[in-house]
Amino acid sequence: MLNITPGVDDLAYRFATALGIGLLIGAERERRKGEGPARSPAGIRTFMIASLLGGVSWALGGVPLLAVTFLGVASLSAIGYVRTGQLDPGLTTETTLLLTVMLGGFASRDPVLASALAVTVAIALRARTGIHHFIREVLSEQELTDA
Repeated sequence: MLNITPGVDDLAYRFATALGIGLLIGAERERRKGEGPARSPAGIRTFMIASLLGGVSWALGGVPLLAVTFLGVASLSAIGYVRTGQLDPGLTTETTLLLTVMLGGFASRDPVLASALAVTVAIALRARTGIHHFIREVLSEQELTDA
């Protein structure tokens, strides 16, 4: 008979993966969050906790609890955005925090794919300057229209 209930070792591995996801994405966000009162409300610790929260939510309650967790973090992100939105109108950190919760939950289901997605997110976040330069300076209006 196939046992689909994860064991303690398997669960620890999945939680460690969720923490690693939060650490990876949070490290990138920590470098960009700024200083003083204008700084972003989410840094490395917030991302690690949010990702683990997603993993624990999935493990304890599946999709329904993960959905409640997602909505809770979304509410906190909205409050943080209202607080700092005048100084930084971007939504990258808030959106990434929500994705991190989901990736933490997904790590409980498929840790390898969740980790790969987290690496992709971290690369995309890190490539911000290069992407902006490419869009603004290298890509012509005609090339953009053609695309």
